[in-house]
Amino acid sequence: LCIHDPTMKRTFEPVSVLVMLALTAIAVGAGLWWHQRSADADNPYAHLGGDFTLASASGPVSLSDFQGQVVMLYFGFTSCPDVCPTDLARMSAVISGLTTAEAAQVAGVFVTVDPERDTPERASEYARFFSPYIIGLSGTPQEIEAVARQYYVIYNRIKYAGSALGYTIDHTATTYLIDARGVIRDRLQHDASVDEVRRAVRNLIPG
Repeated sequence: LCIHDPTMKRTFEPVSVLVMLALTAIAVGAGLWWHQRSADADNPYAHLGGDFTLASASGPVSLSDFQGQVVMLYFGFTSCPDVCPTDLARMSAVISGLTTAEAAQVAGVFVTVDPERDTPERASEYARFFSPYIIGLSGTPQEIEAVARQYYVIYNRIKYAGSALGYTIDHTATTYLIDARGVIRDRLQHDASVDEVRRAVRNLIPG
């Protein structure tokens, strides 16, 4: 999980939130274990994820729209002070280091976990700031929750007293690597290097 600005005064009970996060992590871990147990041994992530449709600034976008391309999928929010910009900058660097032919077969998708603040227009503008190859998506809170559940993404809204924004969000900082058939092939952590991610992407580019 990415944890934001721990020095700020929080307006929640720390123990209860820690218990909630622990229980959520256990539930997610159990779900991942079950899926991995039943999945092909060569790809423990094959039964995670799936197609979804959310809103961009120019209209509805589905994961299946990228069939035939390798997709880097990331969940975050536009007010994120550090983790999200770092991961999206890495995504941009990965794509920039590909050949023109390779880059045409790769797409980045950013899904906000803060739909109350991040409209489709805001999410799209934010993603486009990092790269024209990255598209930003939003939706209703219920739609975002459903997609996050598909991908076992944990996110929690946390209020901060005295903050101009009013709240922040702790969330899973993982980039999902999806092959040209729409199947998750890897879950890349925040500390993965640009070179590591680029090699993983290149291994999945068709042809």
